[in-house]
Amino acid sequence: MVAMTSLAGSVGAAEGPRVVTETAEPTEIIEVVSLDGTVNSLHTAALSVEIAGLVEAVLVETGDRVTAGTPLFELDAELERLSVTSLESERREAVAAREEAARRLVEARSVGAGRNIPQTEVRARAAAVEQAKARVARLTANLERGRARLDRHRLVAPFDGVVSERHAERGEWVSPGEALVNLVDRDALRLDFPVPQRYYPLLGEDATLDYRVDGSTTDWQSADIATVVPVTDPTSRTFLLRGQTIGTKPLLPGMAVEGRLRLPTGREGLTVARDAIQRYPDGRTTVWVLEDVAAQTVAERQVNLADGFDDRVVVTEGLAAGIEVIVRGNEALEAGMEVRVEGGDTQAGGD
Repeated sequence: MVAMTSLAGSVGAAEGPRVVTETAEPTEIIEVVSLDGTVNSLHTAALSVEIAGLVEAVLVETGDRVTAGTPLFELDAELERLSVTSLESERREAVAAREEAARRLVEARSVGAGRNIPQTEVRARAAAVEQAKARVARLTANLERGRARLDRHRLVAPFDGVVSERHAERGEWVSPGEALVNLVDRDALRLDFPVPQRYYPLLGEDATLDYRVDGSTTDWQSADIATVVPVTDPTSRTFLLRGQTIGTKPLLPGMAVEGRLRLPTGREGLTVARDAIQRYPDGRTTVWVLEDVAAQTVAERQVNLADGFDDRVVVTEGLAAGIEVIVRGNEALEAGMEVRVEGGDTQAGGD
């Protein structure tokens, strides 16, 4: 048993460490910009009454969801209702007077003007009809104005939303321009990110935006770039990028969100996985490569790097395209060591 165990260990050692490789190839360089933004609602309103009055009824509370047209507040409208009732009576009286004037004019014309009734009397009756019509029109306008004022004693929701704050109570005197309630539309949300102005030239059709709630460890969610405001803030030198959520992940207005803007640069560079990079205290940066693909032996090469993106880094010197780079199992390699490649492009050749 001791001999068999020793033999198995020797065979395992002869096989060498197992590694995973990838082929170093030129790829398009992506500029990844980290952003901090805020969830904002497209519809947010501080609602106020159009006329001054005494609050008679409060019909909503903070947190209530309402639909467009839902009454929120009612003011004391007793005097306005009495005024409208009076105007309705005056108008009915004016309509009756107009009908009587019209009847008298028809009667005068039927008997023959100038023969059985003076011409001036007919003209007087015709003028009376016009005066009666004008009075009816004036009272109709006054009545409509009174009804409009009566309607304005009720504050209604202009859109669907949630009551975020309520600022008035029953019995308070309120005036136009004084906010009684804040209404926020939770369904029409946008992600607003200030973006440094230097990235504006790179923002084309192929740009993509991801987001997640600030401080969370959830996966990144995709968002559509809905609006780019081509105006730069002179203080912060940023422009507004507005994203529209695609998924159903719940968000609330005012939330802080992290953004990740991916901008294709139109340039290519040789990239390798970040896991392939070895960094040393003296400042050297190296990668392990398959020096002999057939024998599956490795060598270490010093490289110079530029900025990377996602899980890739750009190699500017020390590596050529087409070389097999070790991305896993490179922690304890030595120059010339024979390895066993798994899952790489050279696995078939090694076997």
